[in-house]
Amino acid sequence: MRSGIVLLLLYMIVLPLDAFAVNWLERDAVSGSWGGLRDSLQDQGINIELTYTGEMVRNFSGGVFNRSGSVYHDNLDLQLTADSDKLGLWHGGRWLVYGLRNHGALPSASLIGDLHTVSNIEAADQFIVYQAWYEQQWLGGRLSLLAGLHDLNAEFYITEYGNLFLNSSFGIGPDISGNVTASIFPRPGLGLRLRVQPSEQVYMQAAVYDGDTATRAIRRAEGRMMIAEAGYVMTGGAAYKLGCWRHSADRLYAGRSFSGDYGVYGTIDQPLFEFDGSGKLGLFLQYGWVPADRNSNIRYAGGGLHLQAPIPGRDEDVLGLAVARADTHLDAETTLELTYSLVLTPWLSLQPSLQWIDNPGGDAMVRSARVGLLRFTLQL
Repeated sequence: MRSGIVLLLLYMIVLPLDAFAVNWLERDAVSGSWGGLRDSLQDQGINIELTYTGEMVRNFSGGVFNRSGSVYHDNLDLQLTADSDKLGLWHGGRWLVYGLRNHGALPSASLIGDLHTVSNIEAADQFIVYQAWYEQQWLGGRLSLLAGLHDLNAEFYITEYGNLFLNSSFGIGPDISGNVTASIFPRPGLGLRLRVQPSEQVYMQAAVYDGDTATRAIRRAEGRMMIAEAGYVMTGGAAYKLGCWRHSADRLYAGRSFSGDYGVYGTIDQPLFEFDGSGKLGLFLQYGWVPADRNSNIRYAGGGLHLQAPIPGRDEDVLGLAVARADTHLDAETTLELTYSLVLTPWLSLQPSLQWIDNPGGDAMVRSARVGLLRFTLQL
């Protein structure tokens, strides 16, 4: 009798806990819908996202500093978007306010000394308004104008497949990030972007940004960063993009003075084939060129493979292998990255990454670096 009562009590306790655990694991965010408030705000056109990204980086050997060691760093991102249509104001308007907190060590700057930067969240400690802009769309979204604090790399020089990788070069090439001050992570600046999309597949966009994002002020001596890009995006994921840019600030390099800097780039995302229902294999390529007489990173080429659902039943997981090469006046730094994105729940993912860096810093006399990263992303 007693054992039956105990079993009944355990059943009454465990069953609700089990249902709660299942519900909790299936949430889009750890904190859920805030008692319905989050869903209510979304219905009214206001969306709030809070994301924590933590990462452990280990240099096993080699690098410019020739020492091993481990460091930890993290990002905290808070984004608020608002839609003018849903708010009942006017048609085609959109706001974004994005706060960013960076904290922790600097893996490339303190341990490795590479040009590419092994982690795309590496930044000095800061707590800033990262982006704050307003966008107005017309003609059903075929024409739009955006103004405010804006990350250039949120819309320019992007490969969708390349976004998987943790090395910074697969986000934006060092032909821009390693040569000029641009409106990119970790501190975008003021900008104005115009985008025209004459068809579903074709778009053209151009933007002008403050030449020195450290000041976030419009000053003549800082010049302007101007960029333009055209692309053809096909149904199914294929995308072909070509861009050019110019920075108008006077430039001093190797004892010579130059009137500004400029460059061109191109990217390709190419699906290859599908298998076993959810499995998809894709290829991405990047290329960037700048004049060698005024830049230290004179050419960049990158590319890799992106495998969706590499394991049957793990449809959200992604396996990737990519290589990046930056040519300098001394030699070329080449990075090989192998990474796996493991989606545990809708709000938690783990991503280990192994990177092998040849000629760190573009110096053939420096021992190759072997680096491991373990990143986790938590949707709060």
